[in-house]
Amino acid sequence: MKIKSVIFDMDGTLLSTLKIISDTNNEILEKHGFPTHSMEKYKTFVGDGLRMLLRRALPKDFDENLLGPMLAEVLDLYHERGVGTIPPFEGIRETLDALVQRGVNISILTNKEHKYALLNAETILGEYKFNPIIGERAGKPLKPAPDGIWEVCEITGIPRENTVYAGDMKVDVVTAKNAGVRSVACLWGFGRKEDLEALGADYLIENPLDLVRIVDES
Repeated sequence: MKIKSVIFDMDGTLLSTLKIISDTNNEILEKHGFPTHSMEKYKTFVGDGLRMLLRRALPKDFDENLLGPMLAEVLDLYHERGVGTIPPFEGIRETLDALVQRGVNISILTNKEHKYALLNAETILGEYKFNPIIGERAGKPLKPAPDGIWEVCEITGIPRENTVYAGDMKVDVVTAKNAGVRSVACLWGFGRKEDLEALGADYLIENPLDLVRIVDES
């Protein structure tokens, strides 16, 4: 079926956020006397929102009461460092341009907090009209629940059979499968190729522009 809608994950798919995520979390961990982690280790923490990422970065026996205040510190530092300095991955702008030129709807579904998803998209990729942008919202299930993809399909009016979900993590492939849409595993991000293959991603791509070829061939 012809692809008419591409839903993107954000961190690790559109935006290269790993450095700012690791730097800001490590700074707050160190401030509170906790061990820090390598960027490679942070790849195993991402995918389920910043709260869960910080929980994974903290020792197993940490005081649960610290999580909320520390997360607020991480977010303050994250934005103090400058959201506008986060780069999109190489080839992302060219890919978005090509999809828009072809009349393909582009949207974002991420487990990042909703207001920060909006801020990141508007600050870094503000020249593009993503319809819609959906992040973590109170009372709404996160990926791998299919609800976000179904909501995008309802908003756009584009059926699931004409929609693909592009992401870099195992949770993204599972989300697509749960929602009944085709999955595009993006190998430039945080996930491991063998994990994405094992889950049966419909497409595995090394370069964002490969997505344009998939759309053209659909």
